[in-house]
Amino acid sequence: MHTKLNKVIRSLTGAALVVSVAVASFTGCTTPNATEYTEGMRDGNDINTVETTEATEPEATPTPTNTPTPTPSPTPAIPHMNAPDVDTTAPFFLTLPESVSIENGSEFDIHRHIGYIDDCDSKVDLTIDGEVDTSEDGSYALTLTITDDAGNSKTGSMTVNVYTPSNSGGGGGGGGSNEHTTLAYSDFIDRYPADDIAHGIDVSRYQGDIDFNAVKAAGCDFVMLRAMIYNNGELGEDRKFEEYYADAKAAGLLIGVYYYSTDSTIEMLHEHCDELLAVLDGKELDLPVAFDWESWAHFQKYEMSIIDINNLFYEFAGIMEENGYSTILYSSKYYLEIIWEPAGYDVWLAHYVRETSYEGDYTMWQTGSIGRIDGCDEDVDTDILFKSRYPELFGGT
Repeated sequence: MHTKLNKVIRSLTGAALVVSVAVASFTGCTTPNATEYTEGMRDGNDINTVETTEATEPEATPTPTNTPTPTPSPTPAIPHMNAPDVDTTAPFFLTLPESVSIENGSEFDIHRHIGYIDDCDSKVDLTIDGEVDTSEDGSYALTLTITDDAGNSKTGSMTVNVYTPSNSGGGGGGGGSNEHTTLAYSDFIDRYPADDIAHGIDVSRYQGDIDFNAVKAAGCDFVMLRAMIYNNGELGEDRKFEEYYADAKAAGLLIGVYYYSTDSTIEMLHEHCDELLAVLDGKELDLPVAFDWESWAHFQKYEMSIIDINNLFYEFAGIMEENGYSTILYSSKYYLEIIWEPAGYDVWLAHYVRETSYEGDYTMWQTGSIGRIDGCDEDVDTDILFKSRYPELFGGT
């Protein structure tokens, strides 16, 4: 199969591959350069779930940034992000590997390997200079340029390696280790011992049966429950949600929920929020409803801009507020720095390190995904929150 690539493509499709690349940072509609790789995230297919294991303990117990008052962050009037009068900001790559490998004779689809976004435009032109002959082994250099409607552009490069799989069989054996690293919940608590910190977990049906009384006895103060999930493209209730909610409440744990979203339009969001509210069915929550959007690897297929996705979050927060629930934005450090504008809403930071370098304000922090706690046979995500943000729950003035 011979593929000639020297054309303009409108944003479409995607599958899975993430590689660290230089990207641009976004605040409002300006984009100074920044580089870093995502840490954390929960249900997406583009995440690194390996907790760093450096030997040093945090120099100091983490505290919320920006010197928070002992009252919860105020819920602002529903904001809206607007496009600038003049767009001078180029789109940028979210995913751009230096090289990819594909089998001889297979189909090559560039959108399975790259991701990109623009601050203002929901569709970005992609120009590819170069060719890939998938019937001939070899290395093929491509130059990729993404251009927005205002003519701002960004160029990158990628090498496609076409190969024929080896027919040599042979038994495997040796090499590597199957040992699975975990973190005892007691050790997690010891890492963050301050009076202002509450310790928690977040769970979904993947954790299986949970004895929440044992979880509570192990020192857990709160739990974030997944309320909904996509199965075969259909949004539905997490099949453990009702059971988890009842048992966690009976055990005396503080409860919040999270909504894993791949919504790309306001209409879709409204439809799914109706379903979410039907699942919640007026349940009493102690903690917010988290908006969890994390399908970044091939973002162009959603046909959204940075402005679009932030307005999607603001709309979600407004709907929750109208129905008596507060909202928190869940995201990794990386995407909080280049995509999101929380606009005063609480943030649930995902950053799998012992001491975060995130400089923005956050109320909760998902510190890792390898926790082991009594009452659950599977790994759990470990979380902390700052009690001073919830004086009605933890006391204070």
